[in-house]
Amino acid sequence: MLIRTYSPQMPLSMFVDYFWYMEAYNPSHSRELTLPDGSVEMIIDLGEDVIRLFDRNNRELVFGHAIVCGPHSEYFVINSTCESRVIGIHFKPGGIHPFLKERLDEIHNTHLPLHALWGSKISGLRDVLLDSLVPEKMFHVLERRLLSLAIKDLERHPAVQYVLNNLHGHRIGEVIEQVGISHRRFNQLFKEEVGMTPKRLNRIYRFQEVLRNLHSGESRSWTDIALECGYYDQAHFIKDFQSFSGLNPSEYKPISGRHYNHAAIFT
Repeated sequence: MLIRTYSPQMPLSMFVDYFWYMEAYNPSHSRELTLPDGSVEMIIDLGEDVIRLFDRNNRELVFGHAIVCGPHSEYFVINSTCESRVIGIHFKPGGIHPFLKERLDEIHNTHLPLHALWGSKISGLRDVLLDSLVPEKMFHVLERRLLSLAIKDLERHPAVQYVLNNLHGHRIGEVIEQVGISHRRFNQLFKEEVGMTPKRLNRIYRFQEVLRNLHSGESRSWTDIALECGYYDQAHFIKDFQSFSGLNPSEYKPISGRHYNHAAIFT
């Protein structure tokens, strides 16, 4: 398996976590659980197969070669039986907002074909990527095309940026008090630019902290992990873990070489 990543320069680095490329991934499992982190992902398959997903109700979703995964607070399942080449953009929470006409809460927990969001503006993009041959050139193609898609100034609302910077590990109400906007108005603004409420995103941040702890390989009790990550007891921790993953914590098995947001499903 070959994996490459690329972190863009300013101003894109304010909105994009990283560009990524993967090829020769041919695991023994047929399906793979993808866990939510509140972000948006753009994915372009450079192989010959369609993109095949399954939602948390096991409904099959079949797309062409390019999709956008909206900001997710639910897990979904990907088909991992086809060896392929795939490239994508992993946005920071709310990072895709300057590039879309749509509010992000309108695409919360959804998957859309790339052309449904950008139409002719992304025409021929996959062909250009295929002609680029190597990942490094592909990253620069995607970087230039993404910049051309901006329909708003490349900046965030300062109140949204402040809360994103200070959300994790703090009481939400106290953070929102600092921005000088009513809680109701701010929650609406945050949903439009990020796709969900700050409370839900904070729960996802806490869940992601658990995954990082589990992925570290250290032998620690569930109680210690739960308390360190801000859960008030083990029952609260297990309920949240099941809500975001569909698994009990002991069933979570990360995949070697993959991001900890992926876990194997054997059928």
